[in-house]
This record gives sequence, structure tokens and C-alpha cells, in this order.
Amino acid sequence: KVIFTNNSVLSPKDLQHKLRRLGIDVGEDHFYTSALATAQFLASQTPEGSCFCIGSAGLFAALYDVGYTMNDVNPDYVVVGEGEFYNYALISKAVNLVRSGSRLIGTNCDVVDKAERGYAPACACLMAPIELATGVKPYYLGKPNPLIVKS
Repeated sequence: KVIFTNNSVLSPKDLQHKLRRLGIDVGEDHFYTSALATAQFLASQTPEGSCFCIGSAGLFAALYDVGYTMNDVNPDYVVVGEGEFYNYALISKAVNLVRSGSRLIGTNCDVVDKAERGYAPACACLMAPIELATGVKPYYLGKPNPLIVKS
């Protein structure tokens, strides 16, 4: 059995430990995140490519694991996932890279996520300024994209 999640912040190992602390024992190989789906999709499209990434450790790890490098000059892709490390400078960099030809990818199309204290903006909200400033519609992986299941 596989647990699909649009969470791109945590790695499968992080998710395994989180559930273990709740008394639920699930192996890390049972988790498939939107970060993994994104990384595998990019690797299938442009093997050993590069990206400018706005996101968290789970997304960066997934991208490195498929042989991707981080590049803020002329990346193949601009990839956006959830995370606390999101600011005006990163948005501006992403806008300029997309306007220069990098393809725009989102880990999932969720608008809002449950958070510790209520709700938090999710990937589609974080992607909105980049989309508006470039006129480029992002390609979203994760649920409900059927590629997450096919991967």
C-alpha cells in the first residue's frame, strides 16, 4: 500500500518518523510525496537537469536524489513547493528566470493546507505571484495529477 501526499516539505523518512511518534508504524517506502513525483517527472523530461527551487528540505532532497542540480542563472526549470523560506527576492528571481525561458513547475495545486494554528497558503498560492508576473501557467504535479499514481 502507498500513501500519496501533496506534502513536499517532508521526506518519506520524515513522514515515517512523524507517524511513528503517533504510534503508527509505516515504512518510509510506503510514502509517495508530491516532491518525489515532481523530481521523477523532471528527471524523465530532462535527465540530470537543473532547477531554481523554492521549497523545503523534502523537495530539495528529492531533486538531488534524481541527479538534479540547483542553478540560479539559467535553470531548465523553476520549481515551487511549500515552505517557510519564501520571500520577495526568491519570487523576483523566479519571475526573471521564467521570463528568460525556464519552465514553471509546482509540486501540487493545493491552495490552502491545514497548519499548526489553523491554515496556511499552499503551493498554488505561493505560485500565484510568479504566474501573474510572467503570464505563464505552471504545470502542477501531485494530486490530482494522474502522474503521481503512474510514477
